Amino acid sequence: MKNKNDYNLINSKAIGNYCKKIEYEFNTEELAVLVYRNKKMSLEEKNEKYQDLINNYPDMEVIERINCNHYNSVKTMIQKEIQRNQKTYKDFIKEEENCVYTWKEYNKTTKEYSRSYEIINNLKRTYKETYKAVTDYINEYDDTISFTITKKFFGKKERLIHANYNVINKKPILVKIYDEEDIYLDIDNIFVYMPTPFKKGDILISETPSIKNCGDNGEIFVLDYLRTWGPNIKEYLAKGNCDSSDMIGTGYYLYDDKAQFVLDDKWDYDSYEYYTGKLEGKNRILKAISSFLKGDISFELLIHAYDVFKNEDKEKMPEFYTEEGLKLAGFSDSDISKMKHHE
Repeated sequence: MKNKNDYNLINSKAIGNYCKKIEYEFNTEELAVLVYRNKKMSLEEKNEKYQDLINNYPDMEVIERINCNHYNSVKTMIQKEIQRNQKTYKDFIKEEENCVYTWKEYNKTTKEYSRSYEIINNLKRTYKETYKAVTDYINEYDDTISFTITKKFFGKKERLIHANYNVINKKPILVKIYDEEDIYLDIDNIFVYMPTPFKKGDILISETPSIKNCGDNGEIFVLDYLRTWGPNIKEYLAKGNCDSSDMIGTGYYLYDDKAQFVLDDKWDYDSYEYYTGKLEGKNRILKAISSFLKGDISFELLIHAYDVFKNEDKEKMPEFYTEEGLKLAGFSDSDISKMKHHE
């Protein structure tokens, strides 16, 4: 690693700071992948950093892996990515006949993508019209985490180009662009090992909220295992095993908006952060699980705590009833006061 600022390429501040503290060194190939995976750098900034890697960092071989071809020079792979970005973006914004644009958002309120009818209603003829519609919407509602603009070509060969934007302080940042034929890029499929400060039982939050498992109700989870904790993981990767889809951990999280939990994969471990908020309501279950995994409480106490938190959630009265209605249903002033305190 030539530049200490390169630790900022890692999506997770917790991991980046830890790697910087222990002075862990990334090679040129790994840095290129970190640039590709970065969720805050604009496409222009990424291309500039790619060029910096070509000009100022050591060359090396890229071994053949699952879903990744062999390159004698990593700089060939990096240059290929620069050229792909530039060409695809040029094709994307070009005004031409026989094409339409649309967009979909991932928003803060629902933590879901736009529905199909909304995507149809967002159809426009040009990129400029589409981009203006999105930015006007963001400025008015300030509820967008990320969005994707898609250009569809019609004719002899139908084609799609997708442009992914993240929104930071109401400002859209184009972080990724790809043709539908670019799904399996070599640079996108390389597993990058990173030392992490995380331990079993840590309460974390995933900074990739748009990638969810079925029923996943939130980004907070209790870490149980990281793929990078496997024995001899670096030697295993050096033999060409694993790809980027294996950059995961497993953890316990609440699901289906109920006081129930499940153990499942949590994607993109390079986006994990420590959760620093207060655990309230049914989220207190995660604290009990964390303490048990760390060996701080007994299994018996975990089960009893879970029963209490689960029953509290079941007995919680919906918030849309008036005080008058609650009194008519038989609730006392003391009962109502407790409900308000709970809320």
